[in-house]
Amino acid sequence: MLQYDLNIFSPKEFEEFSRDLLQAKLGVFIESFTAGKDEGIDFKFSAEKGDVIIQSKRNKNFSLLLRNLKKEVPKIEKLAPQSYIITTSVGLTPKNKKVIKDLFTPYIKSTEDIYGKDDLLNILAQNEKIEEKYYKLWIGSTRILKKVLQSKPYYSSFELKDLHSKIKLYVQNESFFISLKILREHQYIIISGIPGIGKTTLAEVLIYHYLSFDYEPVYLNGGISDEYLYLNDNKKQIFWFDDFLGKNFFDNKNGVRDVEIIIKFIKEIRKAPNKLLILTTRENVLNQAKEIHEIFKIENIEAAKSIIDISIYTRLIRAKILYNHLFHGGVHQEYLNNLIENENYEVLINHVNYNPRIIETIIKQKIWNSCPPSNFFKVTKSFFDNPQSVWLHSFENTINRFSQYTLLILFTLPSPVLIDDLETATESFFLNNLILGINYDPIQFLKSIRELENTFINVVMGLESRPNVLREQNGIEGWDTRDPNIDIEGKIFIKYQNPSIYDFLFNYLFNKEKLIGYLVNSLIFIEQFYTSFSGQKTNGKIGLNQILINKIAARLLQIEINLNSCKVNMINIDHIQHTYQNNKPFYIFLNYLYNHFSSHNKDIEGFIYRNFRTELRVGEGVYSSAYIDLLGKLDLTRFKVNEDKIFDNFLNHSFDVTDLNLSSFEKFELIFPYKYQQFIKSNRFSNVINKKVTEALRIYVGGVIFVNKVRDYKIKLEYITKKFSINLEEYLEKVNSTLDNIYSSEIHYNEDDVDIEEEIERIQEEEIKIKQEIKDEMMITDLFNSLRE
Repeated sequence: MLQYDLNIFSPKEFEEFSRDLLQAKLGVFIESFTAGKDEGIDFKFSAEKGDVIIQSKRNKNFSLLLRNLKKEVPKIEKLAPQSYIITTSVGLTPKNKKVIKDLFTPYIKSTEDIYGKDDLLNILAQNEKIEEKYYKLWIGSTRILKKVLQSKPYYSSFELKDLHSKIKLYVQNESFFISLKILREHQYIIISGIPGIGKTTLAEVLIYHYLSFDYEPVYLNGGISDEYLYLNDNKKQIFWFDDFLGKNFFDNKNGVRDVEIIIKFIKEIRKAPNKLLILTTRENVLNQAKEIHEIFKIENIEAAKSIIDISIYTRLIRAKILYNHLFHGGVHQEYLNNLIENENYEVLINHVNYNPRIIETIIKQKIWNSCPPSNFFKVTKSFFDNPQSVWLHSFENTINRFSQYTLLILFTLPSPVLIDDLETATESFFLNNLILGINYDPIQFLKSIRELENTFINVVMGLESRPNVLREQNGIEGWDTRDPNIDIEGKIFIKYQNPSIYDFLFNYLFNKEKLIGYLVNSLIFIEQFYTSFSGQKTNGKIGLNQILINKIAARLLQIEINLNSCKVNMINIDHIQHTYQNNKPFYIFLNYLYNHFSSHNKDIEGFIYRNFRTELRVGEGVYSSAYIDLLGKLDLTRFKVNEDKIFDNFLNHSFDVTDLNLSSFEKFELIFPYKYQQFIKSNRFSNVINKKVTEALRIYVGGVIFVNKVRDYKIKLEYITKKFSINLEEYLEKVNSTLDNIYSSEIHYNEDDVDIEEEIERIQEEEIKIKQEIKDEMMITDLFNSLRE
C-alpha cells in the first residue's frame, strides 16, 4: 500500500476525497452539504433504519483532531442520527479509535465507522480510478519527490518543501490532459500563454507525472546548444526548456542557427521512442519568432502547441486557485474574514487582470503584514488593478536603497550570474556613483542578498565545472584544451526568482535617463553592454538616446583593457548539475556593438576595430558564427589579412568533423571569393577534413556509441562529399554498418497506462454534471465559507 500525505489536500478537497472513497466502499450515493452551514453534517445518506451522517476532519495530529471533534458532540446529540461516521487525515491507533467512539456513543456503532488515514489508503488501493482522479496524491508522493531530488536537474526552487508547496497549490484542469495527449502524439509540446498564466507550473506537473513512469528529467537551462551531451539512448528522458525563446532571442545575430538547432533537436526527440521534450514560451514571443523565422512555419512545430489561455480558467478553477493560495499561504484569519465578507473574493475571481502570478506574489510577499485587516481586500484588489504594482510595492516599500540598486544592477547582468560577479558589479556601481551617497560595503552586500532572496532572487549552488564529456567517456583524459572552461565548482549563483521581475525592472527603468546613466557609468562586464541596453528600439531591451550612447562609449574607453566576462552556463548530465564559464564571448560582444551602437558613435566604432582579431584564437571557436558575421561587415583594408591562416585557424577550432561549423565556413566565399575557391581545392583543405573525419570515426564509431552523434557524422560526411567533392566512401560504409547494428538492437519502450482520452472525457462530463446539478456560484460560496473559523 502506497503511503500518501492526506494533508496535501485542503479541508474541502479532503471532504470530497472522503466522500468518493465511502461511496465506493459502501456502494451508496452520499449527499453533500454546503460548508459553514452543516451544523455537524458534511455528508449524509439514508439507510434502512434512518439517516447516516458523515463528517470529515483534516488535521495534523490526533490532539488537534480530538479538540475539534469535542466541538461536534453537542451538534450530533441535537441531530441524533441513526449512525455517525468519521473520516480523518490522521493515522489512528486502536486506542485513538476507542476514545473517539466513546466520545460519540451511541451514534458511532463500531470503530469500523471511524476511518483513519490507513483505512482510507486501504480503500484507495482498491479503487484505482479514485487514485487517478486525485492527482495531488500520487504526483506529490514521497517516492516521486525523492526521485526529483535524486536526479538534481533543478536548482534551489526545487527543494522538497517547495515541490510539496507547488503541488498543494496546483488546480488540475483540462490543459493537463490535453498536454499529455499532445506529448503522446508528438513526443514534444510547446506550452505557450501570457506571463504568469501557469506555463511553468504545467510543465513541472507534466514532468512529475512522467517521473512516475521512470523518466529522467533534464532541465535545459543553458539552452539546447549542448543537448547532445546528455541524450542517452538507453534511458527514458524528458527534457524541459523553459522560456526557450528567451529575451535575447531576437537580438542574436545567430538567430537562424539557434532556430535550426531547436528544430533539429525536436526531430531527434521524435526519432527516439523513449524521449520527450517540453518547451515553454510566451505566446507573443512565439508569434514574433514565426514572423522572423520562416522555418517555424515550414516545419509546423505548432502542431504540438498547447495554449494556456485565461479562458481555460473557469470561474470555479479561478476560485480554487485563489482558495488554495489563501488556505496554504498562512494568511491570518482576520484578513481572510475581510476577503470573505460581502463575498469580496468574487471581485478578484472576475477581475479582468486575473492572473495566478498576481495571487502567488501577494501571498509570497505577505502583503497583509503591511496593511490592517480592514484594508486587506482593498490592497489586494489594487494589485489586480495594476499588476506591476505588486513588484513596485515590494521594491519601494520592503527593501532598502542598497538592495534596490543591487537589483537594478542585476538587471544589466545575464541570469544566472555568479554572486562574486554581482558583487563586483555592485562595488563598481557605488564607486562610480558617489553622488548617491551610499558607500560600498561587502557586509551590506551580503545582507542585501539575504533581503532579496526568495522574493526577487533565488540563490543557487553550482555543483561542478564541465569536462568534455565525449572525450572523458571514450577514455581520453583531461580537458579539451582548445575550449578551456573556468572551474567554478561550488560557487554561488544568483537568478531571478520569477521571470516577471525582469519585466518589472525593464518598465521601472524605462525613460528614467538619470538612473540608466548611473548604471552605464559603472558597467564592468562585457555582458552588461548587451544584456539589457541597445542603441535602438529593440524587443526586450531599453533603447538609449544619444547622450546615454555617448556614456556607453566613454565607459568602453575607460575600461577597455580590463573588460571581463560574467557569462555562466548550467547543464545537467547524468543526474549532476554542471556549471561552467567559457572564455569571454568577445565576438558576440563586438558584433552587438557594431549592430546596435557603432553607427551612433565613432568612438565605439574605433573600439571595435581596435579589439577585433582577424584570426580565431584558442577557446574562441564556439563563437565562430559571430566572428564570421563581423568579419563580413568590417572594412578589412584596415587590417593585415592572411586568408589562408584565417581558414586554417577556423577549421582547427573544431574538435572533429561533427563539430565543424561548415555553414559559417562557407560564408568565407562571400568575403574572400577567390582565395576561398583556391583553398577548398587544395590538398591542405582535404588533409584537414580527412584528419577530422578520422578523429570522429574513432570516437563515435569506435568508442561509446551515441546514436545522434553517429547520425550527425553520417550527415556531415554526405554533405562534405557532395559540396567539396572529397571522397569519403570508406568512412560512410563504416558509419552505415554501425547504424545498421544499432537499429537491429534498438530498445522499445511501452507508453504509460493512463487513458488520456478517458480522462479528458471524464473531466468534460464532470464539468457538465456540475453545471447541471450544482451551480458554480454555490460551489464557490461553499469553498470560501470553509475558510471561516
